Amino acid sequence: MPSRRPTLLWVDDFVPGLEMYRAMFEAFGFRVLSASSGKAGLQLAALNHIDVVVTDYEMPKMDGEQVALGIKAIKPGTPVILFSGSMLVPHRTLQAVDACCDKAGSRERLLATIHALLQKKRGSALQPPPVAGASDHGQRTVA
Repeated sequence: MPSRRPTLLWVDDFVPGLEMYRAMFEAFGFRVLSASSGKAGLQLAALNHIDVVVTDYEMPKMDGEQVALGIKAIKPGTPVILFSGSMLVPHRTLQAVDACCDKAGSRERLLATIHALLQKKRGSALQPPPVAGASDHGQRTVA
């Protein structure tokens, strides 16, 4: 029996970025639900099974901290990653999320963070296979 794909809920008010990350993480084997506002994200979370939430911090009407708190209220135990380019994230916001990744960082770091939270939440049976790269385990690929 094949295992189901883990579901990410991606919340970001920057729609072109939202579409790019949806395509990228679907290619990595995830099911990706996306919302361009915190309110829409909470509605999707209430109606769907979600394994991990990735949310921007700086959004109008409902910021990433409010999204994280809302997710934790309706889906306790669901990990939330704050994915932000802002350097001005308050300490209380960092306490409301399970991890924080910089938008300027590598996609491999974000993917590793998602995998770590999935591992912590459900165990290894839920994860898609890791993406191999030349930098894995510090080894070089030689042709």
